[in-house]
Amino acid sequence: MNRSDIIDTMAELYPKLVHKEIDSVVKQLLNLMSENIANGKRIEIRGFGAFSLKERRAGLIRNPRLGVSIESDGRYVVYFRPGKELKDRVNTLAK
Repeated sequence: MNRSDIIDTMAELYPKLVHKEIDSVVKQLLNLMSENIANGKRIEIRGFGAFSLKERRAGLIRNPRLGVSIESDGRYVVYFRPGKELKDRVNTLAK
């Protein structure tokens, strides 16, 4: 599912809302979440999960195909931890 799918689904669920308004709200929400994560803040959506930053230390990494080791810089990665309700729902559907 991508952003346009979310917008289309919201438009179906709420037919009284204008499609452009839904598009604007979804874009603003995602931008707000991105900005907060980039600034090191944690985002928690109850029942869904939490987004946060984790730091990857600098060090040597190895390319297994070429067998060459190169030095990598330290960096940050976005970490998602699913909530209990999401875990339960996924495990129920996966069986």
